[in-house]
This record gives sequence, C-alpha cells and structure tokens, in this order.
Amino acid sequence: MAAIYEYTGVVEKILPMQTFSSGFTKRDVVMTDDLDQQSRYPNHIAFTFKKDNTSVLEGVREGQRAKIRFAIDGREWTNPQGQVKYFTDLTGLKLEVLNSDGTSTEPVPVPAEPSGDFGDAGDIDDMPF
Repeated sequence: MAAIYEYTGVVEKILPMQTFSSGFTKRDVVMTDDLDQQSRYPNHIAFTFKKDNTSVLEGVREGQRAKIRFAIDGREWTNPQGQVKYFTDLTGLKLEVLNSDGTSTEPVPVPAEPSGDFGDAGDIDDMPF
C-alpha cells in the first residue's frame, strides 16, 4: 500500500482530459504554493487524476484554494536502445476545495439518529463485550 500525502495550494490550471488509444484517460491539475504573499519563485506542481477518478476535477475552478490527497507512483521503462528511464507521478486521489479560512466547502455529514429498535438482542449476558 502506497503512502498517502496531502498538499494545500491554489489551483493554477486544470488541463484538458487526455484519452489514449487503449481507452486510458487522465487529467492533470497544476497547483501552486498557498502563501499569503506572492512568491518570486512559486512551485508549480502537477498532479494526475486517472481513469474514473478524473471526475474529481469537475466543478473545480482555477484560483480556488484546495487540499489534494495524492500518492507517489514510480515506474521503470527501457527504451528501444536499451536505456533505462525512470518516471515519477503524483497520482491525485481526492481534491477538496477550501474556504478562505482553510475549512472545507464540503458539508460535514450528520450522523443518523439511532432508531432505538435493536431487534431481539437476547440476554445482555450473551453480548461479546
């Protein structure tokens, strides 16, 4: 299982969906540093959402603050001349748009009220805890 990381920044650019002949789809989002002041040398970090996960980017707009959850993926490739090359991807898993105070714009789920009907629980001494 790959480690999951988080990065908070500003959505700089959402690139168009790419579809390959195999049917594989991907879409990149470029994020920049989330600083209070303009940086002279900002980081431009591209995250790739793949396959069905590309739908995560629907409704996200450039300029929004966001927190992205991602995994680091790497692979090895040998070209026809026999030279080995290595590639690293930051694979996006989830993107959460943030309010200006850093809180999520996603509603917090409210737990359901217990119904009080627990069925035939039998003798309380039979409980495993």
